[in-house]
Amino acid sequence: MERVRLTHVWSHDLGIPASMPYVRPLLARGWDISFICPPGENVPAAHALGMRTYPLAMRRDFHPPTDVIGSAQLVRCFRRDRPHIVHTHAFKTGHAARVLAAAAGVPIVIHTVHGQPYSLETPALVRAALVAIERLVSLGVDAILVQSDEDRRTLVETGAIRPELITWIGNGIDLARFVSGPQAEIDRRSARAELGLNDEEILFLSAGRLVREKGFVELFDAAIRARREDRRVRLAVAGDIDEGKSDALDPRVVASARDAGVLVLGRRADMHRLYAASDVVALASWREGLPRVLMEGAAMGKPLLAADARGCREVVRPPRNGLLVPVRDPAALARAMLVLAADPALRRSLGEANAVEARERYDIDTVVARVIAVYDRLLAVKGLV
Repeated sequence: MERVRLTHVWSHDLGIPASMPYVRPLLARGWDISFICPPGENVPAAHALGMRTYPLAMRRDFHPPTDVIGSAQLVRCFRRDRPHIVHTHAFKTGHAARVLAAAAGVPIVIHTVHGQPYSLETPALVRAALVAIERLVSLGVDAILVQSDEDRRTLVETGAIRPELITWIGNGIDLARFVSGPQAEIDRRSARAELGLNDEEILFLSAGRLVREKGFVELFDAAIRARREDRRVRLAVAGDIDEGKSDALDPRVVASARDAGVLVLGRRADMHRLYAASDVVALASWREGLPRVLMEGAAMGKPLLAADARGCREVVRPPRNGLLVPVRDPAALARAMLVLAADPALRRSLGEANAVEARERYDIDTVVARVIAVYDRLLAVKGLV
């Protein structure tokens, strides 16, 4: 039987490590897997496992010159490699790659929604325009995978996607890596010492690309406000400024936060140690799919604080496992930080609930099985196996 050829299309090379749990079982089956994404430090990891990568010039913001070049690159790869499945990700890149893959005659086109850019609360005219675009670019798509049930409902209720095309997959993490226990206590002590924290300080940890829609401006503001009232409050943020996004944080904003006492850590490969060091895991995003930072914090047995945004509220469910505050409200964030800082018993009860719930809801192996089941079903329907 011919080897199944699968191509993932991402807007950033970070899609390679994000895809690893999903591609490893398929490599074991003998599948031929490639990535189309901008070059970056994660490309060698794909090559080490025998996967090919192709550069993509397309940027995440609107930029006609690189959009044209990137579109030509996509078409060239689809025609040369003749993949059986093209699996697209992200917003603009996912739109373009879906249309071009279908036009190039790719038998199976799949897209994963990692967080819809609109909701049922979006102003009607904006929502109508985005729905029309989504409907158009999905005409040749065989399956839409969603991480968030709220995104599934939005797509169905707005008529953007036919219900039979949508599969809810959720999102998952490596529960063997993110776990509370004796090693986490060792990591906590060493990481806090490296960060210069004393035992009395209450560390709020967040992570992600440093862009406005991730809510970091509000979170910086909230931490500074909260620290004025309780000097024990500290905030640490892991992640780089995403210069490829039009809403990337101004370096001056980041520098100002650092000067005010925020620990700006850059991209980190030891997130499990940082979670162990933290007392609360926070995320102020305006929208999400199903956010990994909250799932990972939950698995580490930490209380959660998040904006009441799509995706976030599917992980944080007050009063059981954390607190939600209005989106883009630094004053409310600051009040919630002070509540959690002042109440160790509350932090402990919320964290204990999260440690249990994470084991039930966020196992990456379960999510991988759901995605592979979609591949297998469509390969059979198309007569390719």
